[in-house]
Amino acid sequence: MVNRKELDEIILKNDANDWWQPELFEKNTKHLLPSELEILENPPSENQNYNCFLYVLGLHRDGEVLNESSGFIYDSLIKHLLDIDELRKTDFPVNGDYIVYQDLKNYPDSLTHIGVLDRDKVISKWAWGPLIKHNVWDVPAEYGDDIFYVKGITSEKAKELYSKYKEFNRKDS
Repeated sequence: MVNRKELDEIILKNDANDWWQPELFEKNTKHLLPSELEILENPPSENQNYNCFLYVLGLHRDGEVLNESSGFIYDSLIKHLLDIDELRKTDFPVNGDYIVYQDLKNYPDSLTHIGVLDRDKVISKWAWGPLIKHNVWDVPAEYGDDIFYVKGITSEKAKELYSKYKEFNRKDS
């Protein structure tokens, strides 16, 4: 298991610029990451970057959504979709379902991170940084110590839901 607090420090190094800027990530950060983390994709360029919620919904390659959302799907939209039962929690997750992280102690009303289950691993986009395949708990400490699972949906369904409920995609929920 990786040291989660060290991951926080690596990500925040140089005001997080070394984390999300492709050239700086490659030069200053990639070699610092624990070998347990498999980097699937380096951070994209700023105008193509996106967060974890956009990734799990499969909308990170949709130019229209990427442009309109500026690369951000906020937890407010995900929470709304859960509230209206368009996304459903599950106690029996399978490949393709989502794992949702929370820090119930410090941010009880927030969803801090999300990833897609892939066998016994998780694939997730860490903020504006790389796309990483990792073990469930090999994530930054700031993501919290609480998880739950959500049934996955297709990217087509996600785009339909985004289009219908995008007014809920806002920073402050």
